[in-house]
Amino acid sequence: MHRTRIKNDCKEFINKNGLCTEGQGHGQDADDNGNHAVTVELEPRTSREYNDYTGMEIYRQLRPLLICMRMFGLFFKRTTFRGRNNKPQMEVIVLYCFIVNFLMVMNVLRSFTVYRVADEFDNVLVQRLLFTIWSTECTFKGLLLMWNCYKQNGLPKFFHEWDNTCGNVKLNKMCRFMMKKFLFLTFIFIIFNSVVFSLILVYVPILKNIYLEVVWKNAVMYEDHAIFKTILGILAVLNSSSSMFPVSLFVVLSFAVGEQLKKFTDDLATAIADDDFNGRIEDFRLRHQSLVTLVDILDRIFAPMIAAVFIANIPMFCLVLYTMVTTIDIHISLVLINLFWLCFILLQMTIVSVTAAWVNGKAHSPLDHIYSIRFSATSNDVQLQMLLFLNRLTGTQIGLTAMKMFVIDKPTILTVAGMMVTYFVLLIQFKMPVSADCHCNMTGTVFLNNATLIVSQIS
Repeated sequence: MHRTRIKNDCKEFINKNGLCTEGQGHGQDADDNGNHAVTVELEPRTSREYNDYTGMEIYRQLRPLLICMRMFGLFFKRTTFRGRNNKPQMEVIVLYCFIVNFLMVMNVLRSFTVYRVADEFDNVLVQRLLFTIWSTECTFKGLLLMWNCYKQNGLPKFFHEWDNTCGNVKLNKMCRFMMKKFLFLTFIFIIFNSVVFSLILVYVPILKNIYLEVVWKNAVMYEDHAIFKTILGILAVLNSSSSMFPVSLFVVLSFAVGEQLKKFTDDLATAIADDDFNGRIEDFRLRHQSLVTLVDILDRIFAPMIAAVFIANIPMFCLVLYTMVTTIDIHISLVLINLFWLCFILLQMTIVSVTAAWVNGKAHSPLDHIYSIRFSATSNDVQLQMLLFLNRLTGTQIGLTAMKMFVIDKPTILTVAGMMVTYFVLLIQFKMPVSADCHCNMTGTVFLNNATLIVSQIS
């Protein structure tokens, strides 16, 4: 009896503490008398929970975009081994990402060495300023993306939260279309920007001298320009990829979350139409809160990038516009390049602003349906849940921000657009030519003591 009780106690201890799995780590060994005893492993089994998000549906759907980002050193996978050591497991490609971002940081530092105190505010200085601002913006985007690939509450947190909230829901046709379109636009921009710089350095001597001065101080004085042209071509590729791929990922993830918010609003409207909302109000409120959590995670990841887009692109817009006004008679290629950059700046700011404002609108869209519900005959519990729901929708703005300074909504777009139009008008008036020739007719009489001078015409 005592032997049986000991065996049962051992089995209960083993099962409770997870020392081994079934058929592993314990067994019944026969002794010399033919009796069976339980063999227990004294070393507990390591819990091998592998926190891997690469098998999730959302990751598989985004794989084309993520593979392209890996090619340019902008994405790597980080998974966590949940065991004794709890060490993060990262791909070997993280070293390649580190090298790419290191080169971009060194490029930003190099861009500050081309300035001198005695420099005049001419076309060369304007191009230096443009290249410094753009390189800083692109480097910041690349470092931000690499940091969010590494930290657990970055992109890994988003993938896990999406899996907990949406499960194996596939991206709809709109999200897949946006991903394909932005991949196409990104590669077009990288190729076009690199080819344009190459053609300038070969066929346009005036602009070649300007852009060589952007790479290195007094680079025109050197006999061999091949190394400077190579550096400029490599930097064009790295900056172009770091400028577009983070924006592409931001748009695709925002559209994915926005579509889930739109589906939530449709389900809410259907439940209200079927008089099935009051009994499920708590479920709807918690479901909306889960989607808001996804928006908050996206905001933690991309809020610095949104702020960088606004901070960098507004002065770039002013500088490019100033260059277009002042250098329109230098060379047609410079006008075309400035027009291209002006379109790119406006397009990037429009994409980021409109996408963020669209998410903000979808997050608050249930209000239009909730205000049409009658709650006079409902219980206090239902009214309390509705009050919590309304406070969440109206108390604070839900959406993507620029470093938590302001939520981007439709009025924000109008404010930024009005500011840029104001700058445009001021620059045009500032550079409006004033004619120095004056043609006028004047007739009069001038009395000088006793003499009379008749002035008939002055031109």
